[in-house]
Amino acid sequence: MSERQSSTDPMDRFRELVTEWERGFDALANRFMGTDEFSRAMNQFQNLQLSMQKAFAENMAKHLANVNVPSRDDVLRIGEAVHEMDMRLARMEQRLDELARATGVAPTRPRKGPPRTRKPPSQMPPGSA
Repeated sequence: MSERQSSTDPMDRFRELVTEWERGFDALANRFMGTDEFSRAMNQFQNLQLSMQKAFAENMAKHLANVNVPSRDDVLRIGEAVHEMDMRLARMEQRLDELARATGVAPTRPRKGPPRTRKPPSQMPPGSA
């Protein structure tokens, strides 16, 4: 019995089959994707996808305008405007603080948020809810 016996593990044969299938599929895919026809088809598909996306965005903006709801672009513009106002206010506060220090007046910072008048449940008297 000098002949080499095949493995008794059925998974070894399955792994070999999967490996052969992957190599064959890779070779076929590489040949197919390397053609000019494939490149043209992919280019046409991407152009179609972009035109559909543009048409969808335009139609969605029209529908949102019809129901009086701001579009994404409107919200982005508002966000940019609010950000710019926030930056301007920060610069004004900085200048006011510099002016206050120059005149010897202590700069005042406005209180942030509403007054905290409510107590947590753990500090409330029993029976009051």
